[in-house]
Amino acid sequence: MPDELEESARKGAVVVLAGAGVSAGRPSALPGWKALNAAIASALCRRLESSVDRPGWLSKLMPVIAAERDADRFPPDYQAQLIEEMCGDRYFRALQSLDVDVVNSSHDAIAALAAGGALRAVVTTNFDRLIERALQQRGVACLVAYDDAGYVGMLERLRAGGGPLPVIKIHGCVSDHRSMIDTLKQRKLGRSQHLVACLNELCAGYWVYAGFSADDLEADPSYLGLVAGARRSAGATFLVHPGSSGPRRGAQILKEAYGTNGHFEIATVPGYLAPVCQTLGISEPVWNREETTAGLAKFEENLKKWAQALSPVAAGLCLAALLEAIGQADAAVRILDRLVRKELYEERGTADYCTMQLQYGRLGAAWGRFVAVPDMNGAQSNASVETTQSLLRLHGSEAGFAAASWLACLWLWLNDGHQASVIAITLLRGILEGKWEGLQPRSDEELADAWLAAAQVCVLNANERMVSIGVATAQRALDGARRSGDVVRAARVVAVHALLLSATSEDVPGLLTADDAEFADAVRVGDGFALGMRELAIGRWHVGVGGLAIAREASGESVAQVAIAHLEQAILHFRNQGMDPWVLFSLIQLAKAHMDLRQFDQAQAFVDQVAEGLERFPVLATHLHEAIGQGRMMWGDVNALESFQSALDTAEESGLFARRETLAHYLSSGQRE
Repeated sequence: MPDELEESARKGAVVVLAGAGVSAGRPSALPGWKALNAAIASALCRRLESSVDRPGWLSKLMPVIAAERDADRFPPDYQAQLIEEMCGDRYFRALQSLDVDVVNSSHDAIAALAAGGALRAVVTTNFDRLIERALQQRGVACLVAYDDAGYVGMLERLRAGGGPLPVIKIHGCVSDHRSMIDTLKQRKLGRSQHLVACLNELCAGYWVYAGFSADDLEADPSYLGLVAGARRSAGATFLVHPGSSGPRRGAQILKEAYGTNGHFEIATVPGYLAPVCQTLGISEPVWNREETTAGLAKFEENLKKWAQALSPVAAGLCLAALLEAIGQADAAVRILDRLVRKELYEERGTADYCTMQLQYGRLGAAWGRFVAVPDMNGAQSNASVETTQSLLRLHGSEAGFAAASWLACLWLWLNDGHQASVIAITLLRGILEGKWEGLQPRSDEELADAWLAAAQVCVLNANERMVSIGVATAQRALDGARRSGDVVRAARVVAVHALLLSATSEDVPGLLTADDAEFADAVRVGDGFALGMRELAIGRWHVGVGGLAIAREASGESVAQVAIAHLEQAILHFRNQGMDPWVLFSLIQLAKAHMDLRQFDQAQAFVDQVAEGLERFPVLATHLHEAIGQGRMMWGDVNALESFQSALDTAEESGLFARRETLAHYLSSGQRE
């Protein structure tokens, strides 16, 4: 035991920071962060399967989610954000399932130190109340703070000294679902300054970190001022559970901040604290040898009741959001398709049902997965009809603005570029001026989504005016996404902004490098939309004006190879996300890259793939004909002008009048020359 720990304990100046590992020991056996997420996903799965009477329906998908989570590609706080977006504060009701009454030896060890007067305070990331129960069993009075009002009172108490033992719950408490902090948005928006001030009052003491992974410090090194406070501390001991893989990166960051006064100890919590109690001559912790998992059983029963209280639609929405997030958007939209077309009469018109229609329409129609998909007889499939109608039926509802925004993309894929552009310009003017015609966004997230939908139209119906208004409004959309704490939407805005500029001489790779921090979070959560658009932007820039500029300083072959690498990644992301039209658009750019390499057979193969897809997405015909014209120019084909004329004609047929103007100007200039 470090001398500093003993000295601080005798002064009553020890601070215990208890993480999820403290409640993981038997018989409490409560799940840690990832295990909790897995349990919630499984409960949602069982609820949905039972509601549609299809046991095992999703059995192949749950392991996919688990694999992403276990590989640290689907962080728990992002799963929490997605579920909270789909079912609101009902998500935090799920966390209340942790409210069990089975304490373990770790809880009692902390309470034993408190009973002996060694503790200045207990700080915990845990939602459960097991430490408080252990303190009560030891007869230790405590003052608990878990929300901003509580932190204000706690700060006064810490500065005044005396009174009950402070227990500071930094992520909230199961006693009040509104107090709990678990989503990525919440973490990005930061914690209460009063909480940070409370911890600052305690930093001079000796800290014992028990069952605490410190993962939060990996994403945010300034998390709660722990690193800054460590420099003024008497020292710290980090308990590493025997048999674990060792301290995680966040714990190492924190230990380094304590310098020579920071120590790692491989020990259980009661195993380490019992000798401390002996040295101080105070009552030792009671070793609970019970090998049952009574606490876990109670948690699971509570969680089952929570899931059963959810509507089938809410359960389906949550699972679809999780699948979309890990790049399984096709599976996600198929879940929603089954629910939309199932006879859930009692749920029609509810808020959950409207949200489902919005998400189904966004994925199936606005992202293009179910657009113009034929049935076995060649007619429009039910999914194609319903996914379109889902957006249209939301007119006049609370989700009306969001649905109307995504209609911009839908009309584009339905080959009505004019109507798509009218909606897009209306949305962008609203963002630019802060004035809306009729419906208006209910949140910063809806504003960002509106820009994303409109900007995609600008990419395909591009002229200088369309691109300029898209670029002029990008920062406002990005500001909205950042205000909401939504790092994924922020990354999506950055990526589509880059795609808007990819046909210009702007340094698109350089601009994206400047936003690497934004994309670090997108990579961390694996968002296929943001990553796909980013790769497409870089690839398209290299086969366009940007590539021509750098080809003067590097070989054209190397430039084209860079483009191919990025475009292949974009296609992979878009396929996983079910973004069929963007797969085709990326294939057009890929054909251009192979033309640059004089690999005309490969280029023709990609042209043929796109040509097959034009039956579903004729709006892309103008871009394909332009690419063919560029290729014909390269190999000296006299029919190049004919291809450019076809590009102009199909632009007009698709209602892409802004693009038609640009092509007409190009053709007239070429003919004059």
